[in-house]
Amino acid sequence: MRRIVKISADHKPDEGAKEFPRVERLLALLGKGALLLAWPWGTKGTKKPWGHLTVAAMGSPEYLRALEAENIGVALGGKSNNLCSIDWDSDEWLERFLAVNPALVGSLRTRGARGGNVWVRIVGDYPGSYKIKTMARDGIGEWRADRFQTIISGQHPSGCAYSFTVEAKPVEISFTDIIWPEGIKLRRAEMELPIAHSSLSHTALSCSLKLPQVGLCEPLRFDVSPFVPAQRHQSDRLLFAMAGRLKTMEKQMQRAATATEKTAIFNDWWALAAPQVDPDLDCAVFLAKWFGDCRRRIRADDETALADAWKATQDNPLPAEAVADYGFPMSEKMRQLVGLCFQLQTICAPAPFFLGSRNAAPLLETSHRTIAYWLEILADKSGPLRILKKIRSGSQAAGLTNEYVYLHHQPRPAV
Repeated sequence: MRRIVKISADHKPDEGAKEFPRVERLLALLGKGALLLAWPWGTKGTKKPWGHLTVAAMGSPEYLRALEAENIGVALGGKSNNLCSIDWDSDEWLERFLAVNPALVGSLRTRGARGGNVWVRIVGDYPGSYKIKTMARDGIGEWRADRFQTIISGQHPSGCAYSFTVEAKPVEISFTDIIWPEGIKLRRAEMELPIAHSSLSHTALSCSLKLPQVGLCEPLRFDVSPFVPAQRHQSDRLLFAMAGRLKTMEKQMQRAATATEKTAIFNDWWALAAPQVDPDLDCAVFLAKWFGDCRRRIRADDETALADAWKATQDNPLPAEAVADYGFPMSEKMRQLVGLCFQLQTICAPAPFFLGSRNAAPLLETSHRTIAYWLEILADKSGPLRILKKIRSGSQAAGLTNEYVYLHHQPRPAV
């Protein structure tokens, strides 16, 4: 364990710093003891050395000017008054971490393309930077402290902007008070740290799996009866609807459901649904479908990605794919459909998005048949556009809509 390093925050940035709104915004959150680093736009950093820099560099107008124009990183650990970040590579592990650390839900949190960084100011000792791994040794994130930096503002290499998920000051906390979700492999130096354990038990059927758990605030009580199919070919739609109900309950409880809880829900569902599903498919197939739906279902029952995406389409410029020249006249409403798909993918990333022609028709004030043809040519592998990739076809009878991935590509130049 390392001792904390005291950093003096007596320095004052040059009065000209008022000309640098990005820097001012960050210092208001991080405090004047934070050392910010300038990196080329659209990168996570370069091999340029920065270990020699101190917080005193923030007093230079030239330094502030460089920060304002480029990606901004934050030097972590002792260089920034013991400011550290916990970087999670996926939304799932980020949710698990916050579920067992309610004190950090309101701490500064930022996001790049996926997952997110939870920012904390450590009081007392803390370890050096290291990768966070599961018991299976899969890398799922990083504890970032001394000798590391984290990008907080600018453009991610994927093209999206770094954003604030929670714009607040980092919570002050002791490293030993941080709770780690069960399933994480601790290093020798952290063996005495707290780990969340589940108190939930259930009677598992023969197909149940041993999956990672996180700490629980209260048992999750879930009624599966509305989602039990009455006949064949209904299970896919009902499992996806059940995932939406679970999302609603997670929002009400302000925590994510554990893998154990999801398995218990599936067991209850399977006990009632088995006689009505395809006998050629065993329960493990439907278990895979259930967990897949839980990953893909990012919105609760009372939330709609389509409404948010349509508002974003109207409030923002159309993406490059919508305004490019493809060698044939594309109507303005078709271009808006491309923009709608772009915004849906932005909201749902990294998962695919769902869109049916009947859902889009009222927004675009166009017949659903026309929109169906537009979606067909947008996803045609041999066509001139190839903006969408269809993951799965929907079924009106089963209540399923088409599932797509938005493809960013370089359209052919105009002739």
